[in-house]
Amino acid sequence: MINNIFKTITLAFTFVMCTGLVAQVTNEGHPSSWSLDNKKNTEAVVMPSLDMVSISAQDAISDMDKSNPYRFGFEMDVNLGIGNAGVWDVLPNGDRIWRINIFSEGANTLNFIFDEYKLPVGAKLYVYSDDRQSIIGAYTSVMNNSEEKLGTWMVDGDNIWIEYLEPANVIGQGKLNIGAVIHGYRSVTEASLMNRGLNDSGACNLDVDCSIGSDFDDKKDLLKHAVGLVAQGGYVCTGTLLNNTALDEEPYFIFANHCTFTPATSTFRFNWISPNPICASNGNSTSSGYNTTSGAELLATASQSDYRLFRLTGGLNDSWDLEWAGWNATDVVPDYSIGIHHPAGDIMKVCRNDVGLAQQTSGGQVFWAITSAGGGWEQGVTEGGSSGSGLFNPEGQLIGTLCCGGAACAGTNDNGQVDYYGRFATSYTNGGLAQWLDPTNSGVTSLNTLSEELLGVDVTDVLATSISVYPNPTSGIINIKVEGLDVANFDYEIYSVDGRKISNGSFTNTATISFENQSDGIYFIQLENTTTNALVTKKVIVRK
Repeated sequence: MINNIFKTITLAFTFVMCTGLVAQVTNEGHPSSWSLDNKKNTEAVVMPSLDMVSISAQDAISDMDKSNPYRFGFEMDVNLGIGNAGVWDVLPNGDRIWRINIFSEGANTLNFIFDEYKLPVGAKLYVYSDDRQSIIGAYTSVMNNSEEKLGTWMVDGDNIWIEYLEPANVIGQGKLNIGAVIHGYRSVTEASLMNRGLNDSGACNLDVDCSIGSDFDDKKDLLKHAVGLVAQGGYVCTGTLLNNTALDEEPYFIFANHCTFTPATSTFRFNWISPNPICASNGNSTSSGYNTTSGAELLATASQSDYRLFRLTGGLNDSWDLEWAGWNATDVVPDYSIGIHHPAGDIMKVCRNDVGLAQQTSGGQVFWAITSAGGGWEQGVTEGGSSGSGLFNPEGQLIGTLCCGGAACAGTNDNGQVDYYGRFATSYTNGGLAQWLDPTNSGVTSLNTLSEELLGVDVTDVLATSISVYPNPTSGIINIKVEGLDVANFDYEIYSVDGRKISNGSFTNTATISFENQSDGIYFIQLENTTTNALVTKKVIVRK
């Protein structure tokens, strides 16, 4: 029985894996110059000083209005490229390296916009700090786009190197020119997280791994892998990867229309989640690893419900354990609602509203209102940088995107003020989303997360929530624990993503399974209760 049901799951996942998840930005390897002796000397390009008094005054006003994207950095125009700046070194094998050093005193971070970016196959671009402790790359030809532009993610520090490797067989084919340098004066990054910057997120916020209620925690643990920061120039908002009825992992990313970001130079960060969650207190969250990619194309947008839909073009990777969120276009008022977001560009947070969600129309715009009459948020809050983030119903389906509002922290509590989300039902019906999210013309008005749709199970199902599989991702050993069931005798079979059966066995209540002889990737454990014949499938990520 296990094998027959698993065939359907395998076919679905095999289709997804074959639809073209390609290479993207990683932090593997290192720039070639790090092992090169006798490199040419070069002086740093020094950026002008900033008028922080004026900038802070501007931010104090802008931050009060969530209909503005959150500014973390000041953008300075430059014209620095492989033809007019930096130095070239030639390697013994004929490859050549271009390097440029950019210094902007006092910056927490620097990131860059390339107004010319076209890399030949085999070329690599890295961005790294002078102390080599912070690095992004390699950017490759995968990021090439029709506009020949690219935005990079932030690198910690005020003294940054950009390095371009051009293989001997493609000499002269690359295009690379820096059009803007962004001085991140209140970036929240690994280096600056403990030295908290100006106006970053308040103490009433809850890290996303804080419990938001047993009725939603399992949904949240899926959805947090669909939420990401989007940055362009010196601004950030929050968005969500959305599932579609083809279940094909198309990288659709929804956020706010008022975040008027240029698609080609937008960049995205996923899975920035604190491993030691702080839950509405004055403590500092700790940082974690994350995944970044760059580039997008604009598919649809509408001011009425304040949404913008991108299709990411820079590539994603199955090892990132991403999720695609479900959605609901029925416009039914839910019993409660949940927000998952990056306030002030900070590490991922969660908030909950139990009372007072209302449908409102104002100035031609259509909203969900987290009303002040209902006391605002019951847990957590949103802030600047949360703009565009999703509002989810109890089924974990997206029903809105954050537009605006006055909610904020008052110490470790929220201020009880209103927040507004553009209603997804309007975006879907009147705003042009249906053509992208229902390519099969199924006519459905709601969809679950990709994992739930492919596995055919609601994560709040009794069997699914009674079985814990940990640690996940794993470097080799997986533990299975069953709790809360009268009968806990199970058969299991383990499959690779392409449908090969790896192993099988039986256990009662607990089991320890080794993946030490398996390669990195995605695996599925199909479990069957031998008394009730109930089935559940768990996804396992092996990452050594």
